Amino acid sequence: MELKEGFISARVERPVSLHTTFTPKFLGLQQNVGGWKSSHYGEGVIIGLIDTGIKHDHPSFFDKGMPPPPAKWRGRCDFNGKRTCNNKLVGARNFIWDGDAPVEAIPHGSTDLPWEEAYHGSHTSGIAAGCPVEGANVFGQANGTATGIAPRAHVAMYKACAVSCYDGDLLAAIDAAIDDGVDLLSISIGPESPFPFYYDVIALGAFRAIQKGIFVSCSAGNDGPYPSTVTNDAPWILTVGASTIDREIRATVKLGNNVELHGQSLFQPKDFHPRQPLPIVHPAAISNNESAAVCEKGSLKNIDVKGKIVICHMGQLRIEDKGKEVKDNGGAAMIVFNEQDDGYTTLATANVLPASHISYKDGLVLKNYLISTQSPTATISFQGTLIGKSQPAPQMASFSSRGPSTQSPGILKPDIVGPGLNILSAWGVSIDEATNPFNVISGTSMSCPHLSGVAALIKSAHPDWSPAAIKSAILTTAYTADLNGNPISTEQNVSATVFDRGSGHVHTLRALNPGLVYDIEPDDYIPYLCGLGYSEQQVRYIVQRKVNCSTPTLIPGAQLNYPTFSMVLGAGDQMTYTRTVTNVGRPFSTYISKVLSPQGVAVKVMPSVIRFKDLNDKASYTVTFTRLENVTRSSIIGQGSLVWNSIGDDGYKVVSTIAVVFV
Repeated sequence: MELKEGFISARVERPVSLHTTFTPKFLGLQQNVGGWKSSHYGEGVIIGLIDTGIKHDHPSFFDKGMPPPPAKWRGRCDFNGKRTCNNKLVGARNFIWDGDAPVEAIPHGSTDLPWEEAYHGSHTSGIAAGCPVEGANVFGQANGTATGIAPRAHVAMYKACAVSCYDGDLLAAIDAAIDDGVDLLSISIGPESPFPFYYDVIALGAFRAIQKGIFVSCSAGNDGPYPSTVTNDAPWILTVGASTIDREIRATVKLGNNVELHGQSLFQPKDFHPRQPLPIVHPAAISNNESAAVCEKGSLKNIDVKGKIVICHMGQLRIEDKGKEVKDNGGAAMIVFNEQDDGYTTLATANVLPASHISYKDGLVLKNYLISTQSPTATISFQGTLIGKSQPAPQMASFSSRGPSTQSPGILKPDIVGPGLNILSAWGVSIDEATNPFNVISGTSMSCPHLSGVAALIKSAHPDWSPAAIKSAILTTAYTADLNGNPISTEQNVSATVFDRGSGHVHTLRALNPGLVYDIEPDDYIPYLCGLGYSEQQVRYIVQRKVNCSTPTLIPGAQLNYPTFSMVLGAGDQMTYTRTVTNVGRPFSTYISKVLSPQGVAVKVMPSVIRFKDLNDKASYTVTFTRLENVTRSSIIGQGSLVWNSIGDDGYKVVSTIAVVFV
């Protein structure tokens, strides 16, 4: 193939991974006022989701009161017969063939429809743009009106995954969405490890999208809390990490010594009232087998768990699967406790028996109790859905992948965080015999469509803004304190770094009116890509045209007109970078800079005051970062911020996060 005229590139097919009633309120959205009203609820915007398909007849995708899609829409609906699209779900296409699956395993006997078997796509679609559904809940929990972040936006589903995903299907789906005329792409899928951008199909497809003015939001990955695990880290993508909300579905463990440990469980049985505390069995203390410790399938058959509360370590196995093993062997209930890396992140899952998932800290309390007595006992009580009673929120979810970016250290990744833990949204089948199926699941797959919905609101309010301008609005208005006013923390309850949470947590209302934006044209990425050391041919793979990577055109990553700063500083290093901002706030406005310097770094901004006469005027400034040798550092990471504050009563505060790695 390489010898054929017009051949560009070929690569080995690689697998990629799949990475609400309350979250709109948590993001500051309220009916008929504020951000929803000013952004028309996302009306007129088409969100294309690259995912596992969609349950088209779920009420989250009904079209009552929805206008037709914009005239530019060129998509199609691959459902047939009574299964069809409407003014909410305007398109649905399939890019995989389940040729090896038995016909009876495919809904309605079809292998070529965008119907969904995994239900991941219905969940993400509902988060981004589901229409309001009253009485949404699972087992009666998280009850309320479920709605997407942009409930008036249109949805187009591109099925590129089933149980597994492959990058050829993924790229075909992205290309089709671009041709169909979507305004945004929401991709809760990612490579299993970071790849160079010219070898990453999501980065390639996303670049083609932004060349057409299409915004792209992607999940950061679920390989946290370990450093440099972030994927989908190209600078033309909004890379979204996952954080918590201040809602929990509580299941409290009461030990025989009367100590209470608050955990979570979506399944909240009303008939679990043992007359006396039940005996506890800890398989890890009985067997040296790791599979028994995490309650893998078949691991408990030789352990007496009948009628007892079984303790399972978290590990990598799904909590629901642990519970099935416990139940199949006669266990009465289950306690799952975190490993150290998971910290305070606990999941509310649809367990098959009474259960509670508790934190690592509470797990230590539990283990100490087991050591202290020969006959440990406990019971579990279920308090239902509680608001504002949980750990500080937002807090980083343990699984959320972290920076720095291995592919481009000059760009701070992840960009932003949003709700991704215990999120309720549409589901393909009922797990609790409900008429309208919903489920609560977790992952950066859930945080990504939250930001896609926010981007849709911004796009509806500002239809002429570029993808880079929308991203800038989101990043420069983010907040970095939790609801208690303390710095956003990690799953360990310590302050998160910029490589954990990026610019911070999305602030929807402020993002709709940011004052200034940092804009980037698609061609501006060419000198950046050349500066990464890519060959002209490799850059051509990305930008789809010939390029010249001669030395004068190269720029380091941190020189890109990005809303944040990220750099590596060695002893005696001094770096100067230029930024250009565009006024989208008010005419005749003045901004004054304020710097919070990273420890060990001097920061100088020139000029320190910028003025604008008209809207869309531009102003440039330089920032010089100098590493100081007479300052003792307590970390290899430095973090700070550059803030442009407007003078007057408009109150604009445009924040650029600063990230430094010392070497």
